[in-house]
Amino acid sequence: MHTADSEYQDNLVRGLTHRMNNILTLFHGYLGMLLDNQKLDKATLEGLSKIKVSAAQASELMDRTHSLVRPTSTVWRAIPIGDYVRTLRPVFEGFLGPRTEISFKIEDNLPSIQGDAGRVKTAIVELVKNACEATFANGGKVEVAVHCETPRGQRSKWIIMTVKDDGPGFPPEIAKKIFDPFFSTKKKQNAAGLGLTVASSFVNLHKGNLKLECGDGWTTGEIRLPVVE
Repeated sequence: MHTADSEYQDNLVRGLTHRMNNILTLFHGYLGMLLDNQKLDKATLEGLSKIKVSAAQASELMDRTHSLVRPTSTVWRAIPIGDYVRTLRPVFEGFLGPRTEISFKIEDNLPSIQGDAGRVKTAIVELVKNACEATFANGGKVEVAVHCETPRGQRSKWIIMTVKDDGPGFPPEIAKKIFDPFFSTKKKQNAAGLGLTVASSFVNLHKGNLKLECGDGWTTGEIRLPVVE
């Protein structure tokens, strides 16, 4: 249930991120003017370029933070999930390292789900991106599979999407934090630690669930979304 307190928090986050984005837009504008100044020395230009990169990362962080709150508008429509995942293949391939392979096992004639296409896409992409990044350093395999099942004792159908990778995995104590905002196992300085948090939030919005399981040398992510007849 969305309470008055959570509504207040959502509005607060939206307001803060909006104000911060306005400030960062102004910041970007002045940085662009400075970088166009041919009279500046090389060291100053390099410093300004680094500041510009950091400002871009801050803008991305604001966008991701904003996406954590309850969406202000959601466009629901039927999504043919099998075909939808197939169309995302070029996006997935852009995440691959030089020695990483990706494969697909998608059932034919899958039923559609009802959802917001943009948010479903974000959840799927974040999960696949996470798997690809796990294999980036040492290479490996990522498998994306989608099928439909009816759990025993139920009449409702579910779309199950699994993303498996043979990266190093992570220890059990980290598994408890993997969906926490701003928590990241990545060593990159610009890792915001919001990808899986956003993905989980969007899956929950669609009355589904997202989970990750791992062991030594493997990780499996699973998105479950209900089929609404």
